[in-house]
Amino acid sequence: MKFVTSSTIVAGDTGLAQNPTTYTTDVLVRSGNSTVIAGAVTLPNLTVNGNLAVTTSLNVTTDLDIGASGTINIIG
Repeated sequence: MKFVTSSTIVAGDTGLAQNPTTYTTDVLVRSGNSTVIAGAVTLPNLTVNGNLAVTTSLNVTTDLDIGASGTINIIG
């Protein structure tokens, strides 16, 4: 298990297996990565350049940026 100490969580680098319902830091999904976030989840800023699957619901409070190669799939 890696512990994240930076101000941005890089989902593909951390090997997330569980997640909080509220993030206080930005979330970045890098190109070439596929990431799952278990919702319902709230986060301040989300940048998706790869593939992101979210269960239940997603609440981005400030900025949502989906790159040209990014996809988001909200399930349930």
